[in-house]
Amino acid sequence: MKTNLQTGPVHGFEVEPISARCREIWERGEHVLIGVSTGNSYFSQERLTSLARWAGHFFDQIDVMYVDTCIEGTLISSGLTAHEASRLVKSRLRDMRRKLRRVVESLGSTADRVRVRPLSEFLQEDAYQAVRRRTEEELARNPQFASVCEDMVRRYLAGKCADGRCTPEGVRAGMDYLLAELPFFLDSPNLFDVRSSSACYHVSTPLVEYLVQANSDVLPASRSHGYLVVKPAEAQ
Repeated sequence: MKTNLQTGPVHGFEVEPISARCREIWERGEHVLIGVSTGNSYFSQERLTSLARWAGHFFDQIDVMYVDTCIEGTLISSGLTAHEASRLVKSRLRDMRRKLRRVVESLGSTADRVRVRPLSEFLQEDAYQAVRRRTEEELARNPQFASVCEDMVRRYLAGKCADGRCTPEGVRAGMDYLLAELPFFLDSPNLFDVRSSSACYHVSTPLVEYLVQANSDVLPASRSHGYLVVKPAEAQ
């Protein structure tokens, strides 16, 4: 467990556990998952380095997972051709891999506690597939859960699609992207073979808040999986 646990600024970030259980998992300090959206300008080299240093302050083990799949469909829905989308994705992934490599190189001894993997490496793993199946079954049987997921996709696409209008094809592409990520919202301890894990992102979302509702029986996250909102202190 890391000492000096606090929500005040550390390495330029403030921390907000989503629930009391999430705070308890954070206090264990065993593992953190930093999810990185490829193509999101928030994840600059400087910010990624600061995030890794922040994580090294609180956690024994750090995994960085960057999204490298299901990206082209959302770009096509925003008006790009398939060829343009493919070229842009390749460029963004090269840039992301270069950034993350430099981040790890800058960490000194902390680098030994950091692993970097793309989402695509998990797709055939049994642990990932089990959570993915559970998620798809819940989407099929639970209209409220499906609505929360679709609303999140539409909000994301609204600023990217022409005139803010989401086509059915765009929504399907966005749902594919979200489904690929959802296992990491629910059971990162099993996916990364650790006892407990805190998944962190710089904003909360209606989907995460829905999943951690008190007494919710909707896809309950692993009891050793927590959520942290970790945002730059200057945003306060």
